[in-house]
Amino acid sequence: MLAGLQPSTDRQIAALKPADKVYEMSVGDSRGLGVRVFPTGLKQFEFRYVATNGARRRLCLGAYPDLSLAKARSKAAALRISVVDGGDPVAEMTAARERARTGETLDELAEAYWQAATVGLHGGRRRPKRDVTLNNERQTWRNHIQPRLGSRPFTEIRRADVKIFMRTLVTETGMAAASVASIGSLLHAVLGFAVLEERIEANPALGLARPLALTPRERMFDDAALRTLWDAASEASVPRAPGEKTAGVHARLESVMGLAIQLLMLTLTRRTEVAGALKTEFDRAAKIWTIPSERAKARHQHVVPLGADALEILDVAWALDPGSPYLFPSAKSPGQHLDPHAITRAFARTCTRRKLAVGSPHDVRRSGATTLTGRYGVSRFVVGLVLGHTPNEGAAVTSVYDRHTYVPEKRAALELWANHLVRPGNAVVPTTEASTGGVNTHVGEAKARALALCQKGELHEAVLSICMDLSRHPDTASPHLAILGKVGLERAAAGSRAQVEDWISGFR
Repeated sequence: MLAGLQPSTDRQIAALKPADKVYEMSVGDSRGLGVRVFPTGLKQFEFRYVATNGARRRLCLGAYPDLSLAKARSKAAALRISVVDGGDPVAEMTAARERARTGETLDELAEAYWQAATVGLHGGRRRPKRDVTLNNERQTWRNHIQPRLGSRPFTEIRRADVKIFMRTLVTETGMAAASVASIGSLLHAVLGFAVLEERIEANPALGLARPLALTPRERMFDDAALRTLWDAASEASVPRAPGEKTAGVHARLESVMGLAIQLLMLTLTRRTEVAGALKTEFDRAAKIWTIPSERAKARHQHVVPLGADALEILDVAWALDPGSPYLFPSAKSPGQHLDPHAITRAFARTCTRRKLAVGSPHDVRRSGATTLTGRYGVSRFVVGLVLGHTPNEGAAVTSVYDRHTYVPEKRAALELWANHLVRPGNAVVPTTEASTGGVNTHVGEAKARALALCQKGELHEAVLSICMDLSRHPDTASPHLAILGKVGLERAAAGSRAQVEDWISGFR
């Protein structure tokens, strides 16, 4: 075709030849319509226009001959009318794609957030969220956020809306500060995802998710408060007669809630672990509760020994709803387990009714850990295993310990705690060979056992053996032991018996 000629027929469009580079030609008798010809021979219709904000736009209409010239003219004509009326077809198509990706309402945005969270794409360099976490967030959303804000277009939510929502949570629900903050944090995270996806410019919940001064993390229950909480849960856990009124007597604690609080206090487990406990996780014959890695916060399997008191609670809870897969089924949501946030609220109500400073389920864990280490001399390592903690950075040695191996140590610690909680005055510090012997004797015996394992070629076992032995003695349970153990494991992994033996011999 001749330079400058505007093709105006199908024959002329078909006659356009490819060149070394992409070139464009305007289509005659159709303002804004053009055709691009690629070196591959592809011919593509485009509509070009200037938006009301002055931006130059181009919109691909389709490839020739799949899209005929007549249909391209018709599309271009409709688009010209839209532009004249103030429309911006490119921006509208982009917005439509964004709506398809994140939805339009806050509920739809939340669902997109959870979908992204399953693969760790919900914001920043984050790990994928566990199913148990996602389920808990969904339940929190359904109970608290969805009724008030879920149907609102999230692009229209303003800071004033978030302020009103958070204020309502505080003034109308009577929730504990930690529960309010948890709900606010979830709302903040979901709206932050909208910022990440460039659907909104700023997070309207920024700085508003934690409206209350939260109880310090150093909060602990003293013995009297622990006893009060235990008694309240014990009273509430007794099965009720049909129609029996309990609101004024048990601080609105139903039997299932009383039992859940008792098990939480006895085992020093987390509220989410107790609330979502499945009956299949319990081996009553072995007196073991195995919390799978997908439900444990620390992402590793947590084995919890069960004493006589815990087993008794288990039997009563089992009988409340024999057909439910959950140990503590929800009374409000059939087929669901107890809401973890409900446990927090129950603690807050009980503290208020019994004239205690408001505390949380996590405060029980802190109180138990402090009591076991400070009053009964249980090593921090064993207490960490009881709590299901993972090691801090640099303390990777504990992450490879076989938790099943240390069930006896954990059981002994939890029995001490149960006696302290349920039968004050009966908790007796166990006398062990490690605690009565001299430190030099203890270290020497630990080294001998580890070196004997080295001679058998069991290098990893040797490292773990001396780490466990030393952690049991108050004079050798150094906070740096895990870091030293990591060095030993690295030598064991290298397969050097001589280096491992040298490492063991270095302990004094």
